[in-house]
Formats: sequence, C-alpha cells, structure tokens
Amino acid sequence: MAAELLQWFTDHGGQLSDDVDISFSDARGFYMRAVRPLASPVIVTCPFQLTLSRLNLDPEQKEVMQVDSCLRPCQGNIPDHILTYLLLIEQRNKRRNSPWHAYIACLPGPESMKTPLWFDDQDMAFLAGTSLAPAVQERKNDYYQHLELAVSLLRDLGLALADQVDFESLLWAATIFTSRAFISTHILPGHETVPILFPVLDILNHSATAKVEWDFNPRASFSLKLLDGDTFAPGQELFNNYAPKQNDELLLGYGFCLENNPIEQFPLKLAFPPMMQDHAKAMGLFDPSNVPFGMSADFLTKDPDTEQHFLRAKGHPFGRYENIVPFFRGIPPYIVHFFFIQTLLSLSLDVGSISHQKPGGRITLQVLTLLHQAITQRSQTLPILSPQQPQNEKQKYAKMYRDGQARIIHTIRDELQSALDRLRPTKGPLPITQPCLYTCKETLAALFSDSSNGEIQRFEAGCTKHNLHNPDNDCLAWTLLLVCLVTYSFKLDPSTHTLLNKWLHTFYLHHPLPSLEDGIEDPSTYTFVYDNLPDFLLHDDTTDALVYLDNVGDALRQHANDADTPVLAQAKTHNLGARVIMWAMSVAEQDVVSVLDQGVAKKCLLLQPCGAEYNDRWMYEEGG
Repeated sequence: MAAELLQWFTDHGGQLSDDVDISFSDARGFYMRAVRPLASPVIVTCPFQLTLSRLNLDPEQKEVMQVDSCLRPCQGNIPDHILTYLLLIEQRNKRRNSPWHAYIACLPGPESMKTPLWFDDQDMAFLAGTSLAPAVQERKNDYYQHLELAVSLLRDLGLALADQVDFESLLWAATIFTSRAFISTHILPGHETVPILFPVLDILNHSATAKVEWDFNPRASFSLKLLDGDTFAPGQELFNNYAPKQNDELLLGYGFCLENNPIEQFPLKLAFPPMMQDHAKAMGLFDPSNVPFGMSADFLTKDPDTEQHFLRAKGHPFGRYENIVPFFRGIPPYIVHFFFIQTLLSLSLDVGSISHQKPGGRITLQVLTLLHQAITQRSQTLPILSPQQPQNEKQKYAKMYRDGQARIIHTIRDELQSALDRLRPTKGPLPITQPCLYTCKETLAALFSDSSNGEIQRFEAGCTKHNLHNPDNDCLAWTLLLVCLVTYSFKLDPSTHTLLNKWLHTFYLHHPLPSLEDGIEDPSTYTFVYDNLPDFLLHDDTTDALVYLDNVGDALRQHANDADTPVLAQAKTHNLGARVIMWAMSVAEQDVVSVLDQGVAKKCLLLQPCGAEYNDRWMYEEGG
C-alpha cells in the first residue's frame, strides 16, 4: 500500500525526499524514517491540489480537486465539521473510484483508534475525576445528535449514503481529522479556518523535541522541513512537531500523552450565579480598578463562558499568574476574583473602603479558605494515587494524563494548605504577637495559660453541660466565647490583660456594635446564648453578665477619639448585653473559618493583636 500511495502522490505533484522512506509496523502504523542523513531539510511537499477537506465540495475553490459528491446539496444544512467527516466516509466507500483511494487505504482503521472516543468502560475508568471524562461524553453526545440530523437529511434527499453511515464510521472519520489534519490558516489566508488533510505529509508522528519548520506556499503547497537532518542515522524515525500541547489535547485528538508534560495545566470551570454577578456589577466589582492583589485585569475583557482557566504548578514554562500573594499565584485571576467577590458580598463590606491592591488579612484569609475548600473538594475526586494498573495502551496513556492532572491540583491544594498551616499554632508556647488561627480551646489556652483562676475550666464545663464539643456547634461556641471575653474584659483593669484587649480591639475595628433595630437573623442562637450564658462565664462572679453589661453601657462616658484604639461603644449605650450577643453572632458568622488541620475540619478565628507589627507578613512573604 505504501508503494501505491507514493506512486499516486508523486504522479500528482507530490515530492518525497530520496533520503527517507515510508515504513509500517503494528505499533506505529505507517511512519517515516531516514534512509541516510538528509541532504536537504525539505523531506516532503504536498500540493494543495491533493488535499482533502470540505473545500473539495466548494466549486469556488479552484486550487483543490472538485469531486462529484452527493453531499453538495447538503452544504449549509449540515454543520461543516460533520459534512467534512461525511465526505471522508463517502470517499472511503467509493474505494478505487475515489481520487484519494491510495491515501485512504493507508489510513488506520477503527481497530487502531486509541483516543478516548474509542474507550470502553474499563478504559474510561482511568479518566474518572478528570475534566476529560465529561468532555468525551459531551463530544460523543454531540456526534450522536449531528449524525441523526445528517442521516435524516440524507434520507430526505434519497441518498444511499444514509444507509452507509453509522456512529462508528462517523467516529472514525472524526478521529482521522483530529489526529491528522492541519488548519487552513496559512495555506488559505483570509479564508475561514477549516481542517485539511495533507496526504503523506501527515504520516509523521509527533515529538515535542523535533526541530521542524512548516513552509506554506499559499494556495499552492505545504512543505515540511526537518532541521539537523544531516545528523539522522539510517532507520531513525522522523517526527513532526505539532507545537506544545497539553495531555488532554494530545489524548483526545491523537490517542497518546507525554509523561511529565512540561506545559500540563489543570482546567477549572466556574460560573457566576446570575444574582451574584448582577450584585457584583452594581457594586463596581468588575471594574479593572477593583481587581485585587495586584492581578492583571485582562480576564475582564474575555468571555467567561468560552475562556478556559488553568491551575499552574511552580516552574511552569508559561509562568504563573501575577499576584502579590504568593500562595495565589498558581490560580488564574478569574477564579481568585470570583472568591474575592464572594467574600466581599458575604462580609457586606463597603467596596470604597477597601484597598484592593492589599485588601488586608481578614479578606485575604476568607479568600484563602474559600479557595482551599473549593480546590480540596475538587481534588478529592482525583486522588493523588490511583490503585488501577493499566492493562492496555489506552489505559496506559489515560493513567499518564490522569496522574499528571492529580499532581497539579494536589500541588495547588498543598500550597493553600501550607499557607493555612503557617497560621496555626505550633507545639510549645503559643505565639503572642503574630497572627494565628485559633480554635476556641486554643484561644482560651493562649489567653489564660498563666492563670489559675479557673477561666478555662468554667467555659469547658459549660460546653460539656450543653454538648457543644460537637464540631457542628463550633460557631455557637465561638459566639458564647466572644460574649464571655467581652464581659471579662469589662471586669478587668485594662492594664492587667493587654493581650485580650488588643485581640478584642481588632474585632471592634471591623465589627461595629449593632443596634437592636438591625434585627436578629438567627433567633435560636440568640435565645440559647441569652438563656445559658451564665454556664460559660469566665469569671467567678454571681453578677448576671447581661445585667452587668447593661449597667456598663448605661455608665459609659464619651471616649476620646483615638483611632489606634478601637472600642466597642463610644458613649452611653443602652441594652449593651443584647447588643454584645448580636455583635458576637456577627463576628462568628463572618470571621470564623473552616480550616483543615491534619485532615480534621476546625472552626477558627484569625486572632491578631490590634496594631501589632508585621500582622500581614504571612500574606506577602513566601513561607512566612
């Protein structure tokens, strides 16, 4: 067959270097190899006249062969890519009556196809958890629907081809084009892009290291040059270079992958809910000036429904994404911006009051935890280790692709986890001045480590009595603890417990005391705290805490306006007890974050002394 192909090719103006020949093996199919070192870099030239595409049905395209095809009346009524596949099927069925018979006879058959469109259930199991698994099914469904419509039209036209086309033949033709075609951009400048088959030139397999040049003579020919050809040894296989491609594209289009593909990325899809998007637009959050963390705003000009977004591990040849926060640099700006908007909306923050370049620790932490949760959830569908061992070549390449994807998303997850881990207290003395994510229990230990007055025991006894050690009750426990800490702070001389006051001042800065008119969004939590607060109080005092707070509020005098020392109330404040509960509920709802600590989810608050130096260093310094 190779001899007949070459005879047909050269008889119609094709040129093949005398220094190469075409060979065949079961593993490679037809491939090209060197006979001797190349005397010229040009190894093959295919005339435009010999190409196969839907252009062969267009009488205006004088430079290609015009074929007598029953598909001419279908132009404009069948999608172009389906029409292209039908033309190849028609020409295959014509056998020697097709002008491309010698070429088509050398094309691989269905039994040789290795792309995921040809996977069975056992093969597809190796793609579980990847974005390619649903993409394969989506493409198959698309082909099914188009095939049904095309066959229906062929039947209406009374064409015999309607009985010669089935789903396997359509998949075969589609795979031939995805694995062998070149786009028309350079051979047919100014024309809409169409895929074109260039006989013989398409025989060369792909190598990412092959040094090649593509030389197009518009509307005339396409030549392939191999550089460094004078070094080739006899029998050495010759390769084309399809340009850098990720493994999903290589697998879906060609049926193979590259192990440790250097340009591999992990695709993410994320769409704004319409109401959230409308609200964000009204707030100006899609303005370039409001894109946070020093990120590029280029993504705002692109269609989020068609634009792809990719996670990139460190060392990616394309570089990572511009971001002043190191642990966000592997995540595309669109995705970071999505969770930034979600954070601002959930915290009900005034956009105009935020420094978007450096939004601060509270906002950055919320974005970090939301991203970590989303990436963790996605990574759980793609475990880093797969217990399956491939049994055939399809599974081998599918596993190669799947493992590469798993490494990327778990690497990004680990970066986010490390950023959170650096905020968690270490063993030994708990940090005093640096920002730290504490649980309720750790907060008590940090505040009262040197105390023998029973504060920790009293709060723990209340949690035990009311069964609040269940993780589902962590936010309620935080509300109770915050009320208790505020009450405790009022009972102390401000100079006797500076750490507690500094921590509380941070929350006073971001959470103003609500008014009773604001209403209570969670009556059950409010009622529980109101009724059971005495069981949790840190001080050994018979005075009712709420009565005490009300008395404090009524006795408050106007505070000096000291911006460096935020206070809960500036002046006389009625119903302070009820309002402190509402305040604590707001802090717990907005600022308590879920953090994975050695695989266990813990509800934590970022505690950082108000005004402490280097509070935000953890966000901007790698590893610090």
